[in-house]
Amino acid sequence: MDPRIKELRETMGTGSNRPGDLKTEFVHGVEGITVDLVDWPVNPYKAMFIMATTCWGKSVNKWAGTTPENRYNVIKAVLEGQALPLALEAPQFTFVIEGPSRSAFDQIARLRIGAVFSAKGMRDNDWSDAAIRIPSGLPNPDYNTFLVAKEAYHEALGKEGRATWQAARAYLPMSVVYGWSMSINYRALKGFCANRMKFCEQEDTCATAWLMAIAVWRKFPLLGSYLMPGCDATGECQYMRSYGLSNMFGCLFKPCGRHDSLVAEKQIEDVCEFNTACTDKRILEKQLGIAIPGTCREWLPSCYTDLSYKDRELIDDEVR
Repeated sequence: MDPRIKELRETMGTGSNRPGDLKTEFVHGVEGITVDLVDWPVNPYKAMFIMATTCWGKSVNKWAGTTPENRYNVIKAVLEGQALPLALEAPQFTFVIEGPSRSAFDQIARLRIGAVFSAKGMRDNDWSDAAIRIPSGLPNPDYNTFLVAKEAYHEALGKEGRATWQAARAYLPMSVVYGWSMSINYRALKGFCANRMKFCEQEDTCATAWLMAIAVWRKFPLLGSYLMPGCDATGECQYMRSYGLSNMFGCLFKPCGRHDSLVAEKQIEDVCEFNTACTDKRILEKQLGIAIPGTCREWLPSCYTDLSYKDRELIDDEVR
């Protein structure tokens, strides 16, 4: 084999003709999930301001002629949905996400507009050493079942006339620990967080959304403060309302109680299969080491002077 091809295959992890070592670790709940923001705009506030104000006046770029306070007022109007929504699509963010289950990825990758994904290949890699994520809601898990599945996968790769990675992956469970990268514009991210940060979502899906919001908040506090569960934005429970047209298939779980439910307790019992919320906020806080406020609207600044120094530095920027 050409040495250059061999080196490239080793770099990509496709160089070995033999299955790797069989190894199975178990992680519980949302332990070990990481989100790394690896790329972001230089000044998202400037881009949002210019795109929001281009339609009016003779000058396209009004940044230099506008005071920082009024720049903030325009940006706030965009974030509050009181201006042209196109400005929300200007900032673009790229994340590296490691640790959620494959099933969580399948949920998150349903986001089709404003985002692109690149995920670990289950037909392109040997998964003999893959870890398994055990959901918090799985009582008395049968670890041996997962071990048997992994052993069947590993043996299929090692037998004479062995199976391909593509065929052998049929043995792997949906709870296999997974990873991917994704690039997403702010408008799509805002909508994604509104849906997936709610505690009616699968716990590692919900955890990933919270970690993405926090990653943006650390870099751009004003943008991050507007990434919140949809129920926090409206101040009322959206879970029962979202599925109100068909409770027969929609409401598997009880509302989390973060906001008052729209239905009486008796009605909840009539339509919910499981008398608990899908995700426990306390587990996310403990296992991820994050603080979740009573409502994310607590994070919103009330005026320009309330902004963090990071945001003010960008909004005060005088460079054209």
